[in-house]
Amino acid sequence: MDFILKRRIFISMLFIGLTMLGYVSYKKLSVELLPNAQLPTLIVQVGTPLEMDPSYIESQAIVPIEGAIGTLEGIEKIESNITSQYGTIIIYYNQNANLKYANLKLQEKIDIVKSTIPAEFIINVIKIDLKQLTNQFITLQVRGEGGVDRIRNIADRELKPEFENISGIAGVQIYGGL
Repeated sequence: MDFILKRRIFISMLFIGLTMLGYVSYKKLSVELLPNAQLPTLIVQVGTPLEMDPSYIESQAIVPIEGAIGTLEGIEKIESNITSQYGTIIIYYNQNANLKYANLKLQEKIDIVKSTIPAEFIINVIKIDLKQLTNQFITLQVRGEGGVDRIRNIADRELKPEFENISGIAGVQIYGGL
């Protein structure tokens, strides 16, 4: 304690220097609202314009695609969901996987398997981009009487143009209906 009392100028200069260092560091520190992150996930959608038996979709499209996907490297888990019009295969990769390379390899495998799958199936590979997910600011749910198609038509004809005319809105998308 005696040292601090005898060296007042030294201690004052030390605190001023540390304060200046903190201020300059704070001003130079870049701030990001969202980190540069990627979800290590790719999605393969297999769709058909016609309603089909889910077991047919599974046997003719999903199983051959899963077999081709299973040969890729860095895959942690594969999940499949099937309905009467489409099937979805979700591929989870290891955290350290290079998704650009994995996406290219997956697309190559899908192109090879496409020739063995019946022509009525449409196959898409989707990469989840966090930058696109953060652009959605509001979700509005419309309910009413008269059926789903009537509400969808009202939303398309009346609500969508009104929202698009508001300054600052880049786009409006309507989902739902039959």
